[in-house]
Amino acid sequence: MSKIIYEYNDDTLNYDRVYSSVGQQVWMAIKQLALGIIIGGILFYVADYAFDSPIKKQLKKENKLLLTQYQLLSRQVDKKEEIVAELEDRDDNLYRSAFNAEPIPATIRRPGIGGSDRYEHLLTLSNSDVVVSTTAKVDMMSKQLTVLSKSYDELADMVKTRDLRVKCVPSISPVSSKYNKGIISGFGMRFHPVLKYKRPHKGVDLNANAGTPIQATGDGKVEFVGWQGGFGNVVVINHGFGYKTRYGHCREMKVQAGEIVKRGAVIATVGSTGTATGPHCHYEVLVRNEQENPAKYFFMNLTPAEYEKMLFDSENK
Repeated sequence: MSKIIYEYNDDTLNYDRVYSSVGQQVWMAIKQLALGIIIGGILFYVADYAFDSPIKKQLKKENKLLLTQYQLLSRQVDKKEEIVAELEDRDDNLYRSAFNAEPIPATIRRPGIGGSDRYEHLLTLSNSDVVVSTTAKVDMMSKQLTVLSKSYDELADMVKTRDLRVKCVPSISPVSSKYNKGIISGFGMRFHPVLKYKRPHKGVDLNANAGTPIQATGDGKVEFVGWQGGFGNVVVINHGFGYKTRYGHCREMKVQAGEIVKRGAVIATVGSTGTATGPHCHYEVLVRNEQENPAKYFFMNLTPAEYEKMLFDSENK
């Protein structure tokens, strides 16, 4: 209730009532309203801070439960990541290795997952660090599984072509054992008899008489027939599946470029063309254009003892 104010009147010798102007009344009302709002806000804040409403209690409970579920999911994802990593290791070092296929690069198995703003919409959530971390793990695992699935599809195709692969992969000596007098120069750093210094020898030199037949070591297509510098007369066969073979120092060519040949077919004869000091067959096996020790591929037409000796000689002569 507003106060009633009186003022003494000297003329009438009485107390006359003083009435406030409209403006004063409005100003007084505004002050009282503002004071009420301030006090009410303070009381509401104190009550809200000290005492949770039923709705707020329920939201807190749900938020805590959600956080627990995300933490549990994150731990489960960590375990699944270990399983995926083990599958990737088997894929590269066991399955793909069995088919002589290149391992998949880490940049493909674990690619980037987008820009820094990819999870920006999650940063406004409560416990955003856990949410973002778990979401990123799931995204990465999804990409890893996609790559793994494609790799398994490739392996399935390799299994379907297994019989053809067996026919094409080089697996015999280019000089038959009844003509082969052994390895005179093995694979690796060797002393060159003409140049008179050590240099990488990327094949093996098989000792045989001039004119001895040289045979294709696997099914394939003749890619090149001709002269190649120090190798002299050369035959190159593309066997597919990443394999090629090169036969050097030949005397007589028996095939032409573009011709399809079978394992064991005579493709040339032993000679001493190029920088050769005597008749022999220089033989190389290229896997995805990288030379490997050819003696590893002599397993089909040799006994275990002969194969072991050939491999030893290729590394030590």
